[in-house]
Amino acid sequence: MKIITTFFILVMLFSLISCDTVTHYTLKVSVERLPTLTIINQTGHLIVVTTPISINMNNGTRTQFQPGDTNRSFNINYTINRIQFTEQVIVNNTDVTVTLTKRPPTVTVVNQTGRKVDINSPSTGTINIGESIYFLPPLLIGNFNITYSSGRMQLTEQVTMNNQDVTVNLTVGAPTLTIVNNTGSGNNINIIQFRSPGSVAWIGGNIAIRDNELYLTEGTAQTGVTTQVLTNGERLSLWLGNLGLSGNAFDIRLQTTNGLILQKDNVRITNDMTLTYTQGDKR
Repeated sequence: MKIITTFFILVMLFSLISCDTVTHYTLKVSVERLPTLTIINQTGHLIVVTTPISINMNNGTRTQFQPGDTNRSFNINYTINRIQFTEQVIVNNTDVTVTLTKRPPTVTVVNQTGRKVDINSPSTGTINIGESIYFLPPLLIGNFNITYSSGRMQLTEQVTMNNQDVTVNLTVGAPTLTIVNNTGSGNNINIIQFRSPGSVAWIGGNIAIRDNELYLTEGTAQTGVTTQVLTNGERLSLWLGNLGLSGNAFDIRLQTTNGLILQKDNVRITNDMTLTYTQGDKR
C-alpha cells in the first residue's frame, strides 16, 4: 500500500512539472500623439501672433504648439506695425509647418546728397553717402513726408504709397551758396551775415568760415568774417548745412572793408545757388 501511494505521488509530481503552468503575455501599448503645428516668422519684422495662440516672434524664429482639433482648417492671425495679416492652415492629423512671409510694404531711403544725412521721421537713423536704410511706412496708401537733416538744415521729401515697396532717393542736401562780388572796384567784402527773414537787428551770433563751410554759435543773426577778402569779380562758395536758422529762406547781408552794406532779403535757397551782389543791393 505504501509503495502504491508513493508511486501515485511521484506520478502526480512529474505530471505537474511537465505541464506548462506559466502562460506568457506580450503587452502592446499604443500612445496617439496630437499633430504639431510649427510657425516660422520669415517676414523680416517682429510679428505679434494673436490666434490660434498669442505670442511675439522675432524675424527668423519659430514656435510650436498642438492644436486641439486635429482635422480642420483655421487661420493664423498676426500683426506687423498694427497691420493685420492672415494665413490659412489645414491640419489633417499630421504635423504641419507654416512659414509666414506676408508683410507691409517697406520704404527704402537712399542718400545721394553727397553728404551724410539724418532721418528724423517717420523713422530715425543716419545714412552715410551712397548708403540706405529701410523702414515700415505709417500708411499703406496715400502720401506722407520724410523729414531729414543735412547738417543742421531740416529738409522734407514727400512719399506716395500704393501698398507697394517704394525707394526714395534723397538728392537734396543742405545747399551751397556761391556769393559773387560785382559791386565795383575797391569794394572788398570781408563780413557775411545771415538771419531769418525779417527778424531782429543784425546783432548776435558768430560765423566761423573754414574750408568754405559756415560753423556757427547760436544767435538771431549770424555774422562771419571771411578767411579771404572777396574783391570785385571774385566769388566764395559756402556750404550752408551748419546754419542754425530755421527754414530755407534767409536775409543775407554783406559788408565791405570801406563800410558799404549790401543786402538781399528773403532769399529762398533749396538747391545750390549763386548770388551776385551789385551796387543795386546797397542799404
